[in-house]
Amino acid sequence: MRGAALTTVLSFAFLAAFTPAARAEGDGPRALMDRGRMRDAAAAADARLRSAPDDLEALCVLSRLRARQQRYDEATRLAEHAVATSPKSADAHYALAEVSGTQAQHAGVFKQMSLGRRFKKEDDAALALDPHHVDAMEAMIEFYTSAPGMLGGDRQKAAALTEELVKVNPTEGWLQKAQNAFAAKDSISGETCLRKAAELGGGDAKLALANRLAQPWRKPDEAERLARDVATAEPWRTGAWSVLAMRDAMAKRWPELDATLAESEKAVPGNLGPHYQAARVLITSGGEPARAEALLRRYLSVEPEIGQPSWAAAHWRLGLALEQEGKKADARAEVETALKLDPSLDAAKKDLERLGH
Repeated sequence: MRGAALTTVLSFAFLAAFTPAARAEGDGPRALMDRGRMRDAAAAADARLRSAPDDLEALCVLSRLRARQQRYDEATRLAEHAVATSPKSADAHYALAEVSGTQAQHAGVFKQMSLGRRFKKEDDAALALDPHHVDAMEAMIEFYTSAPGMLGGDRQKAAALTEELVKVNPTEGWLQKAQNAFAAKDSISGETCLRKAAELGGGDAKLALANRLAQPWRKPDEAERLARDVATAEPWRTGAWSVLAMRDAMAKRWPELDATLAESEKAVPGNLGPHYQAARVLITSGGEPARAEALLRRYLSVEPEIGQPSWAAAHWRLGLALEQEGKKADARAEVETALKLDPSLDAAKKDLERLGH
């Protein structure tokens, strides 16, 4: 699923931070983040820090979210403060490791190396303090798997730590085994591991399997059933609504799609990720571009939740929908807007060349 380049070495560590094994209770920053309410989590953490600058939970949450927003200087400052004020906290060291790993994905080669070393140093510190810190274990497994040997990569250590993770947290352990199998291009074993994780319960595992099965050539009906189970039990999980919306779009069930999106907005106010995903499916399949346009314009009416596709991505997709409608000038304008917002969108650059300047 990921190449060996250092830009992708730590990506699973980052994803793990937003699909945590142990969910916090209440309405604090960590609980809000765990429930996908990233903007609310950031606001709650920021409010806490104004009155209590050393609040460990707030520092860790806000640093991780700022890294997700690519606000690396602020993220690093917050994580370093967490480590300085709570040096015996595994969460603090893991937060700094995650910030370093996330930044490495977007850095040049030489900086990637230094960030990779810092990631390992801080993740090692987290595991020394708490050998069963699930996020830190997952991050280190990915590091061992993907990092070059000169930086500390070691597939044997990755395999051993994965087996330890299965003992510590079976669901997360089987998800990691699936990750390892897909990375080794063993899709059969990967799906088998996903099924074992899903059998153990938990929305994360069921959604991982649902996303695997959602493609029309796999088992979309089973994917829909899994997503519906998750949406019923944990309606705050936007991923479940996204799978359901994509399934409705693929099947061209328009009343059902409208109902799914309405339910999603009610369950997760302010997070329109399912609208974007449904539009993406419609554009990819080449059907109903006007409907895709409407969904994307709705998506662009609200600031994206942290971690959801950016406005730049939405403008790019909107350009593709308009192109399918035969509105070439409007399509070109949207792609140009996308590139002004995010010049790194390589796919949009290629589409702009095709559309003509």
